[in-house]
Amino acid sequence: MTTMRHLHNALRRRFHGRGEHGWVTLTVSVVVLGLFAVVGLVFDGARKVEALQRLDNVAAEAARAAGQHISGADLDGGLGINRAAAIAAARNYLAAAGVAGTVDISGDTITVNTSGTEDTVFLELVGVPSFNVTGSATVQITTGL
Repeated sequence: MTTMRHLHNALRRRFHGRGEHGWVTLTVSVVVLGLFAVVGLVFDGARKVEALQRLDNVAAEAARAAGQHISGADLDGGLGINRAAAIAAARNYLAAAGVAGTVDISGDTITVNTSGTEDTVFLELVGVPSFNVTGSATVQITTGL
């Protein structure tokens, strides 16, 4: 019986000890990789949200710049807008902000769309070097009472 116990203990020490060390290393590696991925998603995700907000804000300001070219009543008693000046003002604002975008005036609506790319920090390590972001703003020209 003691021989069997010694053999069992010897085998357990020999194989059990080695397996545990490998298992711990593998577990730690997987956990660290998982935590790194979560940190990367949170960090780069926050950068994307900030870029989206910035592009929305630039689009809103460009639309406001275009809206400054409303010229009071036109011949029909409605609001008039100097389209060329409004589009130029919005494009100038976009250029000054260093943002690509488009400006459209349709009827009594001014729409500005912006676009850009944001570089990643952590996600670049897994093959995502950047992501595209867009923003937009619409201004509706209305008459007051």
